[in-house]
Amino acid sequence: MKKIFTAILFLFPLGEILRLDFANGVSLKPLDIGVGIIVVLWAIFKMAKKEKIKQKRVYVPILLFAGSGALSLLINYSNLTINQFFISLTYLVRWVAYAGIFFVVSDFDKEFKERILKLLIVIGSLIVASGYLQYIFYPNLRNLFYLGWDEHMYRIFSVFLDPNFAGAFFVLFFLFLINLFLKRKSIPIALLSFVTLGAVFLTFSRSALIMLVVSSSLLFVLMNRKILIVFLLVIILSVLAISSRNFNIENINLFRVASSEARIETTRNAIKIIQDHPILGVGFNAYRYAQFRYGFRNEANPISHADASPDNSFLFIMATTGIVGFILYSFLWLRLLENASILAIASVAGVFIDSLFINGLFYPFIALWLWIILALSINPAPSSRSVKFKQKKYRPKRAG
Repeated sequence: MKKIFTAILFLFPLGEILRLDFANGVSLKPLDIGVGIIVVLWAIFKMAKKEKIKQKRVYVPILLFAGSGALSLLINYSNLTINQFFISLTYLVRWVAYAGIFFVVSDFDKEFKERILKLLIVIGSLIVASGYLQYIFYPNLRNLFYLGWDEHMYRIFSVFLDPNFAGAFFVLFFLFLINLFLKRKSIPIALLSFVTLGAVFLTFSRSALIMLVVSSSLLFVLMNRKILIVFLLVIILSVLAISSRNFNIENINLFRVASSEARIETTRNAIKIIQDHPILGVGFNAYRYAQFRYGFRNEANPISHADASPDNSFLFIMATTGIVGFILYSFLWLRLLENASILAIASVAGVFIDSLFINGLFYPFIALWLWIILALSINPAPSSRSVKFKQKKYRPKRAG
């Protein structure tokens, strides 16, 4: 199981590059296959050994949310073709598989969890390095527009082929490195942190910058290193001042209007769908087909990866699983954060902020990273710290 998991981690840096696209917007990545295999093997092993699942407090909320997703699809079965129904169901199965990584990692021993930390450094470094190489040798994504990718130019999009998702991952990796550096005082880790920070800036992603400020500030506050917030803000403002001379180029202009208007439009569309389907939504991951029915998207047009969801994870949950799914999804995160590490809390908070602008919570690479960090957090490796949200009972002092 450990060897398979290690192999899966090395599928991570392949990103969207080896993505297989089928008809109707369906895609499959090597990482999806690897995650599915290891979770199925883990489940078979558990049943064969008749072992109980250790993290029941998380297991039940995951099943409840998955159940709400399945129910939403069944309720909306008449609005979908058989093909559309099974495609949407496949994505629900994928979400469950990625969530299953949490339990796989939870069952590993402390020694291997420590090794996972080292592997994450290698994986993150490969993705950052790929980003810099792409920025130098392949700065224009326009020639992949026919495959549904946006026309990003002069920005790092790395193996994800999208600067916003690349920026979100870089921020998560930066938090991971800073957390390690503050505990171990490693110079190579410090240097890698600055290189990763540079990659965040070169994505020219506004959502990633907001995520960076919020999540890093929270990390520094929880670690009692508040002075580092000032240091980070000085770096950010200095970089923005230097790069502002190039803001006349639309793609790297942080005050660009076109993408903001597009986000407003997708938000309005999502709100309309939510108003019409408030209880159970239009079916988990059936949002693309709802857009066709509403006339927000044209089936005759080339498929865009933006069709599958609004630019907001929370609106996506509400639109596809309704208020029922949203409540159960919120319950899941409350359970996950009950006994989470400082790093996990800051990482999740950052992704929550970022998910107001992109569908980050359901992006496989971000989701996998979070599930791993959370699993290491709740069953800490030797070097981890955790924050427990438990109130201390008041005990009156004895008189005299």
